[in-house]
Amino acid sequence: METVGGKDRSRVAETLVNWAAGKGPLHRRLSSSLRTAIQRGDIAAGTRLPAERLLARELAISRSTVVAAYAELRQEAWLTSRQGSGTFVAGASGAARPSAPPAAEPDVLQNVRRSSVFREMLEGADDTIEFLGAHLPACDALTPELLADCGPDLAAQLGSPGYLPFGLPALRRAIARHLAESGLPTSEEQVLVTNGAQQAIALVGQLYLKRGDAVVVENPTYITAIDVFGALGAQLLPVPVGPEGVRLAELRMAMSRRPRLAYLMPTFQNPTGTVLPEEARRELARLAEETGIPILEDNTLTDFSLGVESPPPIGAFTREGPVFSVGSMSKLFWGGLRVGWLRGPAPVVRRLARLRLVADLGSSIVTQIVAMKLLERAAEVKAARSVIVAENVAHLSSLLAEHLPSWSFERPAGGLSLWVRLPWGNGADFAQVALRHGVAVVPGSLTSPDGSFADHLRVPYVLSAEKMSEGVRRLARAWSAYAPSLDKRAQALEVFV
Repeated sequence: METVGGKDRSRVAETLVNWAAGKGPLHRRLSSSLRTAIQRGDIAAGTRLPAERLLARELAISRSTVVAAYAELRQEAWLTSRQGSGTFVAGASGAARPSAPPAAEPDVLQNVRRSSVFREMLEGADDTIEFLGAHLPACDALTPELLADCGPDLAAQLGSPGYLPFGLPALRRAIARHLAESGLPTSEEQVLVTNGAQQAIALVGQLYLKRGDAVVVENPTYITAIDVFGALGAQLLPVPVGPEGVRLAELRMAMSRRPRLAYLMPTFQNPTGTVLPEEARRELARLAEETGIPILEDNTLTDFSLGVESPPPIGAFTREGPVFSVGSMSKLFWGGLRVGWLRGPAPVVRRLARLRLVADLGSSIVTQIVAMKLLERAAEVKAARSVIVAENVAHLSSLLAEHLPSWSFERPAGGLSLWVRLPWGNGADFAQVALRHGVAVVPGSLTSPDGSFADHLRVPYVLSAEKMSEGVRRLARAWSAYAPSLDKRAQALEVFV
């Protein structure tokens, strides 16, 4: 069991991310999802399932629905019950449990299983409207003409083996110029091209961390960062985020515990959209110099300002300190490029490139050439995206005010999502109800290293106006169904007391 939002949530419940989608009686949908999870190995033979009442609470359904689902699976010999011990998963189609236990699943796969965002990416979706990933469709600059313009650059590379662990030199120079324009002077030797920002984060983690090491992270923070560091066996030290980004007093205290790494999002923090002031950034740069503790700053959302000027990155305020800056083409241009970068001290970048050799020998030359061409149009694309994002956040804010006036949020300084607080209840429970109404949302507890923010949701504003409108209408219907159930629970508790 693991604690989420102040209460226990089972691994089984986390596995059943989109179980309510589809048609038919609710108990049939639940039994079908459990059966599928057992077949694909997500719930291993011999696993003890949660008690009916517990799973019903976790999925925000009636106990009778779980009882019926379990009974159906017992009849089909997928489950067995033992008097006084509980309900267990049998082998496939009721076959006896194997004499040898199944291979232990890597931590990284367990983390992916717990992320609703990744579950949707792996399994696909039906007609569910998803407020999950904070990413826009491809930008208008990505045209057949631009791709054709890449031909000569690609032809020039065809005589080489094509393995460039540091990245295409011309792209590294383009990234260095791009960073310098943002206030972060950079040389080509300080740039490592990666397969998206996620690989950059993972490489730094692999270089500095071993199992049991401590990593400072903001609370809340980027979901995937939690998964990456967790997969490495790191101990997460959460530091709260305030109206102006990470709280420095608590951060200093966490750094005094001598963590091996600190991961921060100073500009348009995900999911709160806050901005860390310049003086705080200067102090963090000094702290990295004095302590030698590396700071990994994630700048993937810096292009999405909602009218707020942000200071230069933390790395701009130190020459010698171990500060690494992560960037990506995914948010501004298109996630399908899978091109990101890491900027840091040149000697460490060389070590990271050697580490990267073990992983994949380097990124695709084709996509790097496309990325190089797109970076030449970064200012143009940023201006166009700013208009879209401003319209989107205004539209979503208006929809929530109209259909869900009891929900509250602060307008972010930038980024791609709203950090919404529910007036009561639990975001994970509500997300289950929302799925049954055809809309998917990310509970705030998933963004928290210690499972807090159970009363929050992360709601990106990246969908089309039509999808956002329909999605919020579905959320409103789900909330209307969820809120009365809370009253009934409260009344039942009063009667019990």
